[in-house]
Amino acid sequence: MYALADCNNFFVSCERIFNPTLNGKPVVVLSNNDGCAIARSNEAKALGIPMGCPAFQIKNYTDANNIIMLSARHILYKDISNRIMRILGEMAIDLEVYSVDEAFFKLPFDDDKKNHEMLVTLVKRIQQFVGVPVSIGFAATRTLAKIANHVAKKDPSNLERVLGLTKQDDIDNILAKTKIDDIWGVGRRLNAKLLSCGIHYASEFVRLPKSYLQKIGNINLVRTQQELLGQDCVSINPVTIAHKSILNSRTFGHVLYKKRDIGDAILSFAQSCATQLRQEQSAALTVTVFVRGDRFRQDLPFYSNSCSVKMESHTASTIEIARHAIVAFNSIFRDGYYYRKAGVMLSDIKPATQLQLNIFNAEQEVKHSKLMTAIDDINKRYGTKQIMLAPTLTKGEWRPNQNHFSRQSKTLRFYSGMNPRYAPRVVKISRESEEDANEDERFDNQNP
Repeated sequence: MYALADCNNFFVSCERIFNPTLNGKPVVVLSNNDGCAIARSNEAKALGIPMGCPAFQIKNYTDANNIIMLSARHILYKDISNRIMRILGEMAIDLEVYSVDEAFFKLPFDDDKKNHEMLVTLVKRIQQFVGVPVSIGFAATRTLAKIANHVAKKDPSNLERVLGLTKQDDIDNILAKTKIDDIWGVGRRLNAKLLSCGIHYASEFVRLPKSYLQKIGNINLVRTQQELLGQDCVSINPVTIAHKSILNSRTFGHVLYKKRDIGDAILSFAQSCATQLRQEQSAALTVTVFVRGDRFRQDLPFYSNSCSVKMESHTASTIEIARHAIVAFNSIFRDGYYYRKAGVMLSDIKPATQLQLNIFNAEQEVKHSKLMTAIDDINKRYGTKQIMLAPTLTKGEWRPNQNHFSRQSKTLRFYSGMNPRYAPRVVKISRESEEDANEDERFDNQNP
C-alpha cells in the first residue's frame, strides 16, 4: 500500500508561516525575476488566476488591488521541505521524495483503518511542528495514490485531508469523475491524442486495449493503465542516488555587457555547484560554462556559446571548480554583446569513496578537502553563504529582479541565511575610472 503526501499551495503556505496576516487573502508567489505565478493560494485560484500567469496580467483580474504578489525564496522553501520530509521519514517506510513538496512512502499496516488513523496523526503532526497543511492519499499503487491525494486536497468537506482508495467501488466512482489530464503520467500531447479519440475520463481509459495504447503512446502509457487497475508497475529512483550532473544557472534581472559582472555570476554558480557536490559526497571532473543573450531583444545582437574544461582530477573543491569555470568563461566571452543568462554545469561525477588521489597533487587535494569541510561546517552552523569567494560577497548586477518580498521577521532572516549578526562585512572601495579597466583583468589573468 502506497501513500502520497503533498503540501497544499506549498510556497504560499511557507510564506504564511512567517506572515500570518496573509491567511485568508489571495496570494501569488512569483518566479525568478518576478516573471509569472508559480504558486497560488486558494483565494487566488478562486479569482481565476491560472498557473504561469504573467505578473503584469494579474492586475486584469477581479479584485486585483487586493492580490498580494510575493517574490520566491527558494532557500526558505527548501529548508521547510527538508523539515517535512524528516517528519515523514520518522513514520513512513521507504520514503521516496518526488519533488520539493511531494513524497511517496509505503504504509506499515495491512488494515486500512489503522493506516488512515496513522496518516491523520501525521497530517496533524506536520501542521503542528511545521505549520504547512498537507494532504495524503493512499492506495494500492502510486498512480491511484496520486488521484486519491488530488481528491483529498480539492474536497473542502474532508477536514482530515486524508483519503484512501482501497475499495473497488470507490475507485470506479473516482475514475468516472477523473479527467484524462488529471492522471499522473498523461501529458499535454497524450491528453490531446486521447481526447481526439473520444477518451475524456479515466474510467474510459482503463478499458482501452493494451495494443491500442502502445500504438498511440508507448509502454509507459500501458503501465499507467495497469497502475489504475491496481497493479504496481511504476518505480521511482531512491532519494539516495546522486546526480549524474549538477547545473546552476540564472536569468539576469537585466541584460549585462561588463565582463566582471557576468564573471561574478559564473563564480557564484560554480560555488553553489561545488557545495551541492560535497553534500552528495561526490566529485566532478568536467566543468561546463554557458552564456546566452536575450533572443527577445531585436535591437541587440544575439550571441550564445558554451565551453567545457576538464580538470586535472576529480574534485569537489570550490577553489578548483571556480578556477576552471573562469578559464572556460574567458574563452567564450565576447565584447560588444549583451548577455541575459549564464550557468555552470558539473559532469563526469563519481562518488568520493571511489576516487584515486592524483600522485602529482595529492598534498594539495588533501588540504583543499580539509578546507572545504571547515567552510561547510561554518556555513551550516551560522547560516548559508557566510564564507564565500570574495567576488560573490556583494550583491552582483546579475541578481534577478525580486521586488515583492513580504515582511521579514528575525526568524525568517535566520532561515534564509541572512542573520545580520553573522552577515559578512564588506567594505566597498570606489575606484571610478580605474574600476572598469582593472576589474576585467581579474578574469583575464586567471592561472589555469
